[in-house]
Amino acid sequence: MEKIIFLAVDGSLSSSQALEYVALLFANQPDIHFHLATCVSGNGSIMPTAADSRNSLLPESVGVGRKRETALRYLQQAADKLIRLHIAPERIHDSVEASGQDVAAAIRRQSGRLRADSILVGRRGLNTLSEMLLGSVSAALLKKSHEIPLWIIDGEVRNRDFLVPVDGSLPSLLAIDHLAHILEGRDDLRLYLFHCHQLLGKRPAAAPQSFYHLWEKEWCDRYLSDEDHIFRGPTQLLQEAGIPAEKIIPLPETTDIEAAHSIIRQAHLHQCGTIVFGRRGDGTAKGLLGGVSDRTLKYAGDLAFWLVG
Repeated sequence: MEKIIFLAVDGSLSSSQALEYVALLFANQPDIHFHLATCVSGNGSIMPTAADSRNSLLPESVGVGRKRETALRYLQQAADKLIRLHIAPERIHDSVEASGQDVAAAIRRQSGRLRADSILVGRRGLNTLSEMLLGSVSAALLKKSHEIPLWIIDGEVRNRDFLVPVDGSLPSLLAIDHLAHILEGRDDLRLYLFHCHQLLGKRPAAAPQSFYHLWEKEWCDRYLSDEDHIFRGPTQLLQEAGIPAEKIIPLPETTDIEAAHSIIRQAHLHQCGTIVFGRRGDGTAKGLLGGVSDRTLKYAGDLAFWLVG
């Protein structure tokens, strides 16, 4: 089945690192296609935007025309880079998006129209103050993009294996389900499953009935109800996607006051380039320190993060 990764490109170093990342993982996967998109901002208009601005009869201002030329150049450079990295041209598609002042909204809108399997952006590593003053597309997507899994590339990712924090929750299993979908049939990657028990916290209890609306009752009762449900359910989902059992590696559980630090340590210890998180919704309480995925993103560098939920 064809899968679409929507890549926001802008000619920056972080954008180039995102292209290198997808080639590292998917160069030899013909079912993975890439839609490259870059955004052209301009003054708002009461006129509707054409589905393809190249077919529009509305005149462009000089400023917008120059921005469009730059955008097309970025797209061509990105496509050329993917081709140099051994991705066939027929797997590469592109578009220029009119964004107004909200680039993140334009990315979400177009990726939704394309039914993309994920949105991928490079992060420039802005600190909190910089994001407040200058704005950050990745930060805006992180806050608002929950319908489509978001992949954030922070720096140069050299390792191909995955670390997946699991805790038996619905977001955790949805993250595993997305990973199984994208990596279906792969036998060339290692997937490390990891659970960090937070100090003074309670061990997650099995609740198979919470998943009956997504998987069959018999399946949930079998794989999500025993003491080992935190690892057993995820392992079964991955194996059903054709990933060999020997490539799925449950790690010993640890206890830590700060799960984010423990997750990063495990990623470095096992040379994982990608961490896959299940995300709780905006309305879910995350405690005084915020969500584990939020804190991991703040502390880590030269890693990719898949955020699902």
